[in-house]
Amino acid sequence: MKRPQDFEKMIDLTYSIVLVSCLLVAISGYYMFGDDVEDQITVSLGQNSTGSSFFMIGLTWLMILTAISKFTLTMFPLALGFEEMLSNILPSDLAMELVDSLVKIALIFSSLAVAVFFPSFSFLCSLVGLICAMIVSVIFPTVAHLKLFGSQLSTLEKAIDWALILGGSIVALVGTLATVQ
Repeated sequence: MKRPQDFEKMIDLTYSIVLVSCLLVAISGYYMFGDDVEDQITVSLGQNSTGSSFFMIGLTWLMILTAISKFTLTMFPLALGFEEMLSNILPSDLAMELVDSLVKIALIFSSLAVAVFFPSFSFLCSLVGLICAMIVSVIFPTVAHLKLFGSQLSTLEKAIDWALILGGSIVALVGTLATVQ
């Protein structure tokens, strides 16, 4: 980072943009569908579509594109890790390129096999996703903030960080219990 002193401002701005975006989607979904809105607003859009089918087709393709990009972004670090482990034992760049492709194809087919042979895997994914999302997006950043800047933070800032850690832990616990039941 060119200017490390701007890190906190950048994080605050990023979280603010994400918060406003999520609130806008939530408010829009509730305004459009009231109490009948589904957990995923895209389900409500499909069930209650009164508008142009052109927009629903566009929305469907955007959802597909989102899923593909999420899969790619999730698998990239894993593939990179495998490639780094194998790079020391491969004799040439050509062999490395071949192995890179094979690793990525193997990861895709292993994901497909899990989805086909373990239909309840979605339950496990939602559970792991919930816990990981809370750890990665709420708990870990605040713990890192406390660890890195703890001696420079005011008592109020420390209290806010601890409240976020506690709140994130409670949301993860409640979400886990709701998913399991």
